[in-house]
Amino acid sequence: MKIIETILTTEGHRLEKQGNPRVTPDITTENQVLNVYRDVKKQTWLGFGSALTDAAAWCYAHVPPESQKEILRLYFSKDEGLGYDWGRMHIGSCDFSTCEYAYTKPEDRTLESFDLGQDKAYILPMVQDILKVNPELFLFASPWSPPSWMKTTGNTRFGGKLRDDWKDVWARYVARYLQSYEAEGVAIEAVTVQNEPAAAQTWESCQYTAEDEAELIRDHLAPVFEQEGLKTKIIIWDHNKERVYERARDTLRDPAVREKVWGIGFHWYSGGHYDGLALAHEAFPEKELIATEFCYGMTRKNDGALGYARDILHNMNSGMTASVDWNLLLDETGGPYHYRPTGCAAPVMVNTQTGEVTCMPMYDGVAHFARYIPKGSRRLATSTYDNNVALTAFERPDGKVAVVILNDKEEKTNVFLRMDNHTAPVQLPGRSLMTVLIEE
Repeated sequence: MKIIETILTTEGHRLEKQGNPRVTPDITTENQVLNVYRDVKKQTWLGFGSALTDAAAWCYAHVPPESQKEILRLYFSKDEGLGYDWGRMHIGSCDFSTCEYAYTKPEDRTLESFDLGQDKAYILPMVQDILKVNPELFLFASPWSPPSWMKTTGNTRFGGKLRDDWKDVWARYVARYLQSYEAEGVAIEAVTVQNEPAAAQTWESCQYTAEDEAELIRDHLAPVFEQEGLKTKIIIWDHNKERVYERARDTLRDPAVREKVWGIGFHWYSGGHYDGLALAHEAFPEKELIATEFCYGMTRKNDGALGYARDILHNMNSGMTASVDWNLLLDETGGPYHYRPTGCAAPVMVNTQTGEVTCMPMYDGVAHFARYIPKGSRRLATSTYDNNVALTAFERPDGKVAVVILNDKEEKTNVFLRMDNHTAPVQLPGRSLMTVLIEE
């Protein structure tokens, strides 16, 4: 065991390199121990990413070329940035779009008028630029609402449901969306059935019960995808963790549906619920567990490193296989957005008046993981002596081990990092985040 890199983030220190602690053979260390069990392998990591919303793309289009290059470097460079491998799209408009829009004319059941339209203005050019940096980007897409004429309420907003007589058309609409992007050289490899299906939001939203999701998958989406020759993966739930287990249980009750579903998506807005996430992983070990959305509001834009890290770390230890936060970029107002009272924060914010690009603390929180845990890494079993000093560890494809340690205590804490019968004394400042990279 040889420590080759140590990175620290705490108040006043952002992603700072530290001196590497000395490693010695372990004989009697019992207290303050953080264990990494290299012989016990867990889930395979699929990647980190962010949402490529219309708002993010608008921001990208409204800064100078040199700022755009910096954004691409910060997020997608494997050597200098976060090395993102995932991106989330939205099918039609969402609350972080510049306007409400659909892809066809009203009441068009034939989809003859289908056109990506608004997506071509900002989203498509940004995605094409990203693909030049990372051609292997894994893209998935989520609908916020079917067009108003397909809804029981005649409105994209405030919830409502998909009308029975439009379900087949909606499935073909989703398939046409995928095919239209494919024609532009952009492969979208998965879809979620619905963003936040239990919510009636003031913005675009649509409600589904677990049985509704199962029926749409079994009787409409999966058959249409098969007819169209689409190999698109399907992700269910895409909402908060307090119901992730029972929602997966109820949606996947039918074996025919379970066979068609690839992953379970979840958000963080109702709290940690890591035990519930672990329960979903235990019940459905063959399904990928994907954090499909999480973010802070503007009031917490300067307080995000440990918050992001806490959720990512505990989600990982509960079986998560990919982590995708909300908007890739937002402007100085936390937007643009519509149909909502306030904006949000993003790990990278831009000033569209000056072109300035600013990394927020949330960026640091993600960086402690994304820079050191590439896709294809395997999580290792760990144990801690205190729940307020948490860790996760991954063995990378190159054989190195990345350990991320979170000290949630206010006070400085001294611990012993232990692996392969060796230990290293590690000093953790109060409320700090540390990444330790180990080679044999």
